[in-house]
Amino acid sequence: MARSLPLWLRLQLSALRPAGPKAKAAVEAGQGEDRADAPLLWIWAAGKCAEAAGLVARRVAARMPDIRIAMTVRGAEDPPDGLPEEVYFRPTPEDRPASVRLVLDAWRPDLVLIMDDLLPAALIAETQKRGIASVLADAKLGGQDGLRLDDVSLTLLGRIDRIYLRDEASLERVGDRLNGPVIVVNDGALGEPPQPLYGSEAERASMAESMGARPVWLAAAVPEAEIGPVTAAHRYAQRHAHRLLLLLAPDDESQGEALAAQLTAEGWSVARRSLEGEPELTTEIFIADDAMEYGLWYRLAALSYMGGTLSGTAQAPRSPVEAAALGSAILHGPKLVPFREDYLRLEAAKACRGVVVPEDLPEVVADLIAPERSAQLAHNAWAVTSGGAGAVETIARDLAEILSGTQPARVA
Repeated sequence: MARSLPLWLRLQLSALRPAGPKAKAAVEAGQGEDRADAPLLWIWAAGKCAEAAGLVARRVAARMPDIRIAMTVRGAEDPPDGLPEEVYFRPTPEDRPASVRLVLDAWRPDLVLIMDDLLPAALIAETQKRGIASVLADAKLGGQDGLRLDDVSLTLLGRIDRIYLRDEASLERVGDRLNGPVIVVNDGALGEPPQPLYGSEAERASMAESMGARPVWLAAAVPEAEIGPVTAAHRYAQRHAHRLLLLLAPDDESQGEALAAQLTAEGWSVARRSLEGEPELTTEIFIADDAMEYGLWYRLAALSYMGGTLSGTAQAPRSPVEAAALGSAILHGPKLVPFREDYLRLEAAKACRGVVVPEDLPEVVADLIAPERSAQLAHNAWAVTSGGAGAVETIARDLAEILSGTQPARVA
């Protein structure tokens, strides 16, 4: 087994400290529990992973009615919502040898699942020493926001039996520096499929009929600062698709009337959802001034530009996951807050396109409005948003099989 001097020193120093109060509280909270003969899964999660850990816990419990699950969430005092009765939420013990030993002696888990970007060194070392199977899930290695691949981390990763990665990029970054663990690559972060925004099928069919076979793109939640770049992109893209229709949803829907007047003065043929109801065949820009109908707009548009991502000035920006769940390809600028993590997931899966400056927008819109281009992005995006649920099922199935003895944690 690979050794690391920095890791050895860290463990030696932490071994000088006695078991802490959180470990003692975790043990005391677990005293007197029934079904002590049932298999026990210990889930160690970070606060930001609590929801995903709860999903895994629910799916494992559904597969194994006799399971016991102890969940500790670093940095959180309250359990995630919806935990089944088989899951016991406990204080997170200190990650030092004496604390970990105290809890392991009391709980005697059959399997430890880690969902944390800070690897618990003492827990990993002690489970390996005792022959307790360990699994790391929902992991991102290296790159931006990923686990650092330094000597200590690689040594700890090598002591884990099975690792579930978020993406292929993580596997490529670790290369051949990690031997031993079973490594599985999931399709994105763990999660449930997003609930698609509601959209009336009758309204969609009526709108589609009024549009005919025209290509359609959406600019969602566009702030005033981006109206110029969006309409310039539309003007340019019309040269490639002369009947192209823009659904323009302003960031402030109350500005629909003023925006229509402004665009009409600029020479555009404009209609408004709140006034005309549907576009005519001659309409070039349709003002979608009803924020409650985004489910309809995403269903109609092959391509969606996510407003506010060029200027960062949108007051009510929309999540790219909304568009992805309804089959609309995603285009964005460099300002990704507050949905940065979603955009990074989509970018890693080649499920969206980004521009850096407004001047880049026209050419990219003209390129992506081609059906084959937008369809590929939309397909990749759908796979990302739905793949998290499949990953949860895969992990839950494997954990259940490891606990039941029908699958080894690590292949010899």
